[in-house]
Amino acid sequence: MPSLTSLISKMIKPSCAVWEITLKCNSNCIHCGSKAGKVRHDELSTEESLNLVRDIRDCGYKGIALMGGEPLVRDDWYEIAREIKKNKLDLSIVTNGLNLIDNLQKLKSLKADCVSLSLDGGTAKVHDYLRGISGAFEKTLNAINRLKEEKLPVSVITTVSKTNLNELDKIKKLLLDREIAWQIQIALPIGRFPRELTISREEFYTVALFIAINVKKYSYKRLPVIGAHCFGHFSRFIPNLGLDPWIGCQAGISVLGIQSNGNIKGCLTLPDEFIEGNIRTQRLKTILEKLRLKQIQVKGYCTDCDLTNSCRGGCLGTAYALKEFEEPYCLRAIENKMFSSKQFPMKGKLDSTISSLRNMFHTLIFK
Repeated sequence: MPSLTSLISKMIKPSCAVWEITLKCNSNCIHCGSKAGKVRHDELSTEESLNLVRDIRDCGYKGIALMGGEPLVRDDWYEIAREIKKNKLDLSIVTNGLNLIDNLQKLKSLKADCVSLSLDGGTAKVHDYLRGISGAFEKTLNAINRLKEEKLPVSVITTVSKTNLNELDKIKKLLLDREIAWQIQIALPIGRFPRELTISREEFYTVALFIAINVKKYSYKRLPVIGAHCFGHFSRFIPNLGLDPWIGCQAGISVLGIQSNGNIKGCLTLPDEFIEGNIRTQRLKTILEKLRLKQIQVKGYCTDCDLTNSCRGGCLGTAYALKEFEEPYCLRAIENKMFSSKQFPMKGKLDSTISSLRNMFHTLIFK
């Protein structure tokens, strides 16, 4: 009899293509995984980009998220975005907000489905330091305020490192009661970001607790906060913090990563060894077929975990970036190390089953 996980997996359809339309950027973030700044010499032309939008639609995707670099500094970003909406796809923009005000009326005319801004500090000192631009904090807050005034859906993304770990409560106070969705993710040691500033496994668990406590404390309307896919699954104590139910990494399944030169990966966070093809030499449909046939084997600690078949190693981008396969950034693995088996209320298959059910139905149980 097929497992519940496999049954749900078969029901999953393409959802979102995350497209880095340029590497050009007007900030210099310490934690930038793409080393963005200068434009790639071989980025897709306007015509190639418009054709790609239609190919993404034909492959069944529901939406496209434009990011960079900084998407709003690409000269033809509006033309690409307009094509996305013309093809009845959801449009998301992930921006640093530095030149958003200049493009506000264009975003309004597009009726963008979501504009996500990066906010990495609750103070100008921390945010501007991490972004490498003086005045970035003030411009970001101003952009958020203007988006709210124009009634455009706005969300905030916070990337957590040792530098801003203590800023979360300050950021929360800036967002509370404003109906702004808040996604918290961890900075990974890829691109420009140094390994020594990555939060520890204990700090990772602390951030997970921060998210869980605030989900419990505030209604979704007051503070719609979630953890990104990098946050753990199947904890014995903490409900799923993001995608629910978690049935394994969605790289190349429901989500897709597209680089500005047309390279295709399951997810942009994965290293370049995971590039499966380029749209200039292969049809997107052909590349996707190869991606979905590829099975990535779990390693290290995950091979002996009682929930491997359901979890499938968690977020693959996080696992490969941290190279912590023996001691993964996983809530369950951290709990196994923190507590002895005698302290757990139950063991074995029963515990695994209850963990799966708790995470699947946490909305009912936890809120």
